[in-house]
Amino acid sequence: MAWKPIVAGVDLSPEGARAAVVAARLAETAGVRCYLAHAVHDTWAEASLAPIPVDLAQVNRIVLDTAQAELRRALQDKVPADVLDALEVRFGPSGLVLSDVIDAHDAELLVLGGKHHSKIGRWLGGSTAHHLIRTAEVPILVTGPPDAGIRRVLAAVDLSSAAGPTLDAAERMADLFDASLRVLHVVEPMPLAPGLPGTLTDDELMALSEAELEESVWPLIGRPGAERLVRRGPAAEIIARAAAEW
Repeated sequence: MAWKPIVAGVDLSPEGARAAVVAARLAETAGVRCYLAHAVHDTWAEASLAPIPVDLAQVNRIVLDTAQAELRRALQDKVPADVLDALEVRFGPSGLVLSDVIDAHDAELLVLGGKHHSKIGRWLGGSTAHHLIRTAEVPILVTGPPDAGIRRVLAAVDLSSAAGPTLDAAERMADLFDASLRVLHVVEPMPLAPGLPGTLTDDELMALSEAELEESVWPLIGRPGAERLVRRGPAAEIIARAAAEW
């Protein structure tokens, strides 16, 4: 199946530049267009409600042009010229702007730069990546530190209907870069409820999970040589550990 365009959310941070670089590399490898998108907060929206003698249309044009020029200067030595020419700068919340650009170009992947927010910072300002992972209808690739390329893909699957789309996205990425694929399922311990009828032991839960994997998840893996892993523990912690170990 042919790839569709790829969108990257960019800003003036090093993480934003990294997202642009990774998205451009992915798009070049897949033979598709790459679109860069940047959201500008509309600080003049409230001013438009007051009788201030300001031409808001002109001010907005200046703000957008300035943001576009700054981004082009920051990225001109990092991405190809045709990618830079496709840079789109729009007013609005980041999540909404990026979703609109994805829809406009029928993109199949969004690339974002991974940023480390404090808990209070995430609570106050939110995280674009966290918001879009929950709401976007396309896969999200959140970039980490720079590296030589994508060589390993870890797909974490559960026993829900999400396993199929997760494996599809992982296999497409692995095929694109001829990368190794490892598929991980984590069996979380049952809550402690002594005496509660129907409570399973950890071994019984493991056996049931493995049976379900054999019947409904492992057959979905279409890539020869993909490794399958089953581990026990808190899912988020085990997935992060498995990624780091690999």
